[in-house]
Amino acid sequence: MSGKTIEDVAKIVGCSVGTVSRAINNRRGVSEKTRQHILQTMKDIGYQPNAMAQSLTRKHTHLIAVIIPDVSHNFFSKIVQAAEVELASKHYNVLLFSSNWDPEMEREKILLAQSLRVDGIILNPSTDKLPFTEPAAIPTILVNHTSKGNISYVDIDNEASSFMAIEYLIKCGYKRIAFMGGYPVSYMVNLRQQGYQRALQQYEIPFDESLICHSRYTIEAGYHAMEKLFQLPNPPDAIYCHCDDSALGAYKCAMDHNLSVPDDFGIVGFDNDEIAGLPLVELTTVDQLRYQIGKLAAQMIINMVENKEDWNPQKVILSPKLIIRKTTRALSESSQ
Repeated sequence: MSGKTIEDVAKIVGCSVGTVSRAINNRRGVSEKTRQHILQTMKDIGYQPNAMAQSLTRKHTHLIAVIIPDVSHNFFSKIVQAAEVELASKHYNVLLFSSNWDPEMEREKILLAQSLRVDGIILNPSTDKLPFTEPAAIPTILVNHTSKGNISYVDIDNEASSFMAIEYLIKCGYKRIAFMGGYPVSYMVNLRQQGYQRALQQYEIPFDESLICHSRYTIEAGYHAMEKLFQLPNPPDAIYCHCDDSALGAYKCAMDHNLSVPDDFGIVGFDNDEIAGLPLVELTTVDQLRYQIGKLAAQMIINMVENKEDWNPQKVILSPKLIIRKTTRALSESSQ
């Protein structure tokens, strides 16, 4: 720390401490010329005002807490990145917290964010059960989650996403399509399985519970889950995975079983991570619109913070896209 104080700034500029405080907090009563002089002096001497002290005197702290289940996972990090860019453009800063998929830790992070007087919270819940049943004490937006109450959220249509992916696999000529859901099992996973089963039913393909498996969000977990499916007496000829990492694990497992992808075995992932488009694999996948989710959540929380009195709950469901690459066959002529 520089050890410089607000009094040092006032002395150098030749004004009162109150004038410096008004300039820092963007209050009236300070000319633009004086304000710029004060800000430049602060920069020159290395004086950094205390954010918490400022929050006591300002209506807003311009701090938004973002709470996600896993900071190491690319999916969540892209949402945070998009949100942070949008928030920064409106002069808001991000406090990032990870719940590590622990509901109790998630509640603790929410309380911590509230104690730090953040203006709002963007929350990706770690489980189906929300840490609150009514709108939180401060503006809160859910991402990758929905709510029946008066809580705002932005999510994708998980059921329709799965239907779209399975329908495409069916039209490509695959007959025994497995479903690899995420673990722990959540409402999102259940919705995706519903879409999977609806597509099978619509195309009159019998549902086989042995083709349902779950794995964590890693390449290794996807590989092991796929290995178990290949041990079935009648193994699948395609799989739809809950994330691209698991799909890459399934791809590696298929290669180790000397299967040709996509001729012998088809794979569809979920997320559209950067790795999915690399030439080595070129994975067909569902684009989960991570950037749009993050950007939209940031816009919503800003509007909510700055228009508290006139804000009504916003419930946004986005329609994802299927990105067709080389882990699925070309559409059969009869289905085109």
